[in-house]
Amino acid sequence: RGLPGSSATSTGTGTPDRPDLSREEWAAFTAPTPPATRDFALRETTLGLAGETAAPWAGLSRRFGRIVLADRLREVRALSGFTRVSPDATVVPADTARRLRWLPAVEVFGEGIFLTLDKSELAAWEADTRVRRRISGMRADLDLSFQKDRLETLTGPELSPRFVLLHTLAHLLIRQLSFESGYTTASLRERVYARPEQDQYGILVYTAAGDAEGTLGGLVRQGEPPRLAETLLRMTEAAAWCSADPLCAEHTGQGFGNLNRAACHACALLPETSCETGNTLLDRALVVGGERVPGYLESIVTAARAVAADAVEEM
Repeated sequence: RGLPGSSATSTGTGTPDRPDLSREEWAAFTAPTPPATRDFALRETTLGLAGETAAPWAGLSRRFGRIVLADRLREVRALSGFTRVSPDATVVPADTARRLRWLPAVEVFGEGIFLTLDKSELAAWEADTRVRRRISGMRADLDLSFQKDRLETLTGPELSPRFVLLHTLAHLLIRQLSFESGYTTASLRERVYARPEQDQYGILVYTAAGDAEGTLGGLVRQGEPPRLAETLLRMTEAAAWCSADPLCAEHTGQGFGNLNRAACHACALLPETSCETGNTLLDRALVVGGERVPGYLESIVTAARAVAADAVEEM
């Protein structure tokens, strides 16, 4: 699969030789001068919070970095093989005779919102021993999972705090955007860029369609200021509470192979076609905080609640 106009293939089977296209995609989205082609058009924007000093907007501005809108992107999904029933079964190639020099593929066009976290804020959060302790438990469960080889092609050789944080943020953002953009959650997809060895710390939420014209710009419009800042704030406030709490928030392992922590169908899970990892490696507590771990956006939740309380008192 390739996003920025590429046509590389992927197995879709979780085999270790799955090509990693994230390095080139990350470079394209973070380039000082974004590349522009017929099938890949980017423009940089902001949250529209420059000079903001009032809570919670100032804190929100400090925790997010670059915002890039993809007015047009192209994705090619190619099938090179599949496995039957057992995840460790032999891969059956799409061309069983191994005579063809092509693979069955589908080409789609669409749009998306790319955003990064603030690098210094992220580094300080990742250095917290409570964060590392929580991730070490997830890493232990991943080592015991039959999905380990497949998931390591996405997370890198070692599961990092930023991957779980960014992955959960992508899910929460997709759920929030589904209320505000008119797209269903099943029509939005994620791309997580969270490999520390490649200095990645961002996500892409996008939609694509088989029509040559792609989609109509509704998702990109939600990324323009001040809409995206408002969406991120509402997303954070919504993530602080789940209808399955306190059970969900205090869970020490749920989902396939206990690979999730505070994440269930009521708060963070998506249709599996929208998720790169099959709804695994998610933890809402890393975003909004919990009893045992500080959340990256926990201070935003606290500030938003304080502002809301003051507004009620003034009434």
